[in-house]
Amino acid sequence: MGTSMRQLVLASLAALPLATEAISSSIFVSPSKDFVFALNVPNDASSSDLFFSMAFPIHTSWVAVGLGASTMGGNPLMLMAYPSASGKNVTLSPRRCYGHSEPVYDSDINVQALSGTGLLNDTTFLFNGVCSNCRSWLRNGKINIASTSQEMIYATGPNGDTQSDNPRESVKIHWSYGSFTMDMAHATGTDGVPEIPTSENITSVGAVQQSGKTGYVDKKAILHAVFMILAFVGIWPFGILVLKVGGSVRWHAINQAVAFGLVLIGAILGFVISTSYNRSKKFNTAHQVIGIIVFISVIAQFGLGYFHHRIYKKTQQPTKMAPIHVWLGRGVIVLGIANGFTGFPLALSPNYDFALLGVVSFVLPVFLLTLLLSKVFRKFMQKVKQPEGENNGYDMEPWRGAHPQAPPPAGYVVGDPAMPTHSGLPPQGTRQFV
Repeated sequence: MGTSMRQLVLASLAALPLATEAISSSIFVSPSKDFVFALNVPNDASSSDLFFSMAFPIHTSWVAVGLGASTMGGNPLMLMAYPSASGKNVTLSPRRCYGHSEPVYDSDINVQALSGTGLLNDTTFLFNGVCSNCRSWLRNGKINIASTSQEMIYATGPNGDTQSDNPRESVKIHWSYGSFTMDMAHATGTDGVPEIPTSENITSVGAVQQSGKTGYVDKKAILHAVFMILAFVGIWPFGILVLKVGGSVRWHAINQAVAFGLVLIGAILGFVISTSYNRSKKFNTAHQVIGIIVFISVIAQFGLGYFHHRIYKKTQQPTKMAPIHVWLGRGVIVLGIANGFTGFPLALSPNYDFALLGVVSFVLPVFLLTLLLSKVFRKFMQKVKQPEGENNGYDMEPWRGAHPQAPPPAGYVVGDPAMPTHSGLPPQGTRQFV
């Protein structure tokens, strides 16, 4: 992010009126200089207030600072900020952490917005506020206002257009994050909103960076999408072509097993991802409900295909499982593809629906055209090379051509069709079809 982002933030902050009296504060500046957090501790034993300021550029979807811990697992108190629904103000959401998942809004944390909060010069969001009960919280969470190295964490979201007045708004996973320590003694003094310096070379004051990482992506979510799309849009339709066009039962089975494996892994990843975000923890979204139905159907369809094939190999006769296997498979593919279009909005990435639509719009016509041409070509070759009624290969829908065997003509003995009778009469004691 570099100089251009720094100039945007600082140029906007320069428009703020100068404080008439210096306010004691400690200031943390993120390594990319795309997030600034300043804290003031009132020098008043009777006060439990904390004054703070948070600044970030307009293209950053959200920012957050965690008080009192060096990791999310340490029960920090999170102060998360993101643009309001109008795009002209800032929503501040105090949240609690429960492990390494999206923090949960806590309405018991009392934060009040103060003068100066809003959008500055159409480039930078600034939140000035005071929290009346941010010094201690449930599960023994607290900050030590006498510490010269109080542990804290920070995070910034990816570029995006998050705009909401809802303090419970679910957000994408962080793009950058890290930890730092803050000198609380340096931040103690006259109470008031701390001033963020406007110097282009702004650096942390009374705060020391401990760790940091930029460019984080949720690889589990990416793999979930890739595996599911590959299975439903690619491998499973190809497996139908392997059987209908190529006539190979073995490679059809291998193909379907690979697709089933990808769906199994994808489902496990989907479950893990769901527990990480507030919007999906209850497993009640359309994508999750449909996904569970599809997954159960996939297991049933795979089992039906396996047992049908085993019985068919022994009897060379169609089974009642065959049509269920085929039609359930078709329905699973259609429903699975449709569910992909509900997944990207749930991941707050609805634009990827257009990419999925492009892939489906290419694969589906090719798939149908291949089936059609194969059927036409097969019929043509049967007329040229095979006597009418001869069947060659494994039929995907054997029940369609299944007919009861015609009885043998009079004069042939059951159990010994090769033995002719004499004078058109069967030997004594034998059964005869009439």
